[in-house]
Amino acid sequence: MRGMEIALVADSHLSERAPECVSNWRMAARTVAAADPDLTVHLGDITLDGCEQPDELQFARGLLQAWPTPIVCTPGNHDMGTASGEERLSRAALSRYTAAFGDDHWCLVAGGWTLLGVNAQLFGTGSAEERVQLEWLRGQARRLRSGNRVALFLHRPLLRPMGDVSMPIGRYVHAESARWLLDGPLRGALRLVVSGHTHQAMDFVAGGVRHVWVPSSGFVISDALQQPVGRKTVGIGWLSLSADDWDYMHLRPTGSVMHELTRLPFYRDRVSHA
Repeated sequence: MRGMEIALVADSHLSERAPECVSNWRMAARTVAAADPDLTVHLGDITLDGCEQPDELQFARGLLQAWPTPIVCTPGNHDMGTASGEERLSRAALSRYTAAFGDDHWCLVAGGWTLLGVNAQLFGTGSAEERVQLEWLRGQARRLRSGNRVALFLHRPLLRPMGDVSMPIGRYVHAESARWLLDGPLRGALRLVVSGHTHQAMDFVAGGVRHVWVPSSGFVISDALQQPVGRKTVGIGWLSLSADDWDYMHLRPTGSVMHELTRLPFYRDRVSHA
């Protein structure tokens, strides 16, 4: 079976209130349409603030329906709330998310790879939904064939990279859950973890697992608000998987603009009304 070409999008923050993000999304769509991959994975924060403004879920859904390839999504904190043991899980917000974008966890198999998308916001909540997801992951691990490799897709990174002393704990998956994902049932098969959330590009290997951070397609965050750890840029990721190898690269779509968060009108409006 042949491998897969996968486009990766993260933190698009789609909203009528953020036309700059929508414009960058359209530039990304043009790039993906021209390259014609097999699949696109959206790594969460699809919306600007769909958790608090549910109409943004429907607005973003319309844009996803026009995307040029099949697309699957993982939830972000702006889509269904922070949860993650930091805030109470909103089941209503999670239900609105799944109604708009489909299942919050999923599995695809191709070319000797098992692709697992999970809901990072559930980890650390102690909820029934977290337990269902954990049992689902155990089941997926039991079904792995000998030699099959696993790529894990989720909104938050699992590991704090070397040199990062200032990013808040909440930027990463709940620590105990991250250890379970790396050292639990998937251990031995897990080769790649792909995440968004940080609005920075990063690519490093730890414990034999490659960790890729896909930057936002919409905007970067100033150094005054967020210390740089990786590279601050906008764009999309491109993942090539085959039975024998895999490769990742960052793409900057033609026509995309590297907006800085504090200069965007929706941010200034929020600050002025705070």
